[in-house]
Amino acid sequence: MDALRRILVVVDPTVTAQPCVVKAARLAEAFGAELELFICDSSAELSAGRFPAAEMYELAVERQRASHDGQLESLAAPLRQRGVKVATDVLFQDPLHAGIVDKIRAQRPDLVVKDTHYHGAVRRALFTNTDWHLIRQCPPLLLLTKPVDWRSEVTLAAALDPGHADDKPAVLDRELLACTERLALGLRGQARAVHVFNPAPVVASVTPAASIYAGPTYVDAELVKSLRDIHQKEFDALLAEFPAFSGRADLIDGVPPEALPSYVLAHGIDVMVLGAVARS
Repeated sequence: MDALRRILVVVDPTVTAQPCVVKAARLAEAFGAELELFICDSSAELSAGRFPAAEMYELAVERQRASHDGQLESLAAPLRQRGVKVATDVLFQDPLHAGIVDKIRAQRPDLVVKDTHYHGAVRRALFTNTDWHLIRQCPPLLLLTKPVDWRSEVTLAAALDPGHADDKPAVLDRELLACTERLALGLRGQARAVHVFNPAPVVASVTPAASIYAGPTYVDAELVKSLRDIHQKEFDALLAEFPAFSGRADLIDGVPPEALPSYVLAHGIDVMVLGAVARS
């Protein structure tokens, strides 16, 4: 992780509470970074095709821009009073993720911060379509935040996957550890590391079908122990390069989508640091 100098905050103009601004401001104060509060308006109501004349469209856009500018200034003013350098910007572009990515490429921030929310029963997913596009396309660090306050002492956890075929030299894992360590130091918080050991795919690939239906066998148990030992050695070797995580690293058993949330609750994690790489 390089120096944190510029932070871009994606503000949602349709809501009042802005947890992303609160957390970005805390990071800006910790690292002496500059903030830019940014609204990208992709509302269909402002489509040029909905207006009978170009002048009417331009007037509607300018009125909406003025509204957004006022909202951003109301967020920026108290931060400036605290000594944080804050800029604001408004862009009109559809789809939303394309506008955000264009802004990122133009401004080249070191970190992008955006709120995300749980959805209703019909769309039971943590991330919106825009969030997924940003995870794939956002070049710098991306912090997706939920409407939950950080603790006074922030705890961050780097979720690692040592030995993964897509990251042979463990470059990504080292970047995750370095990023987590740097953020924890700047925020005067605590850094942890976690690796979820899930032997099921390997065991299934080498275990005869008959023994799978018959239940776990002695051979399976030996195989699992052998695999776990290998993962522990790789995990320990990786962490040996980062003494800041000594005594605060855990290899846990389970399936990552279930084990990681449980780990977050058990250890009071405020920020989970993950890598985004191509997976099957």
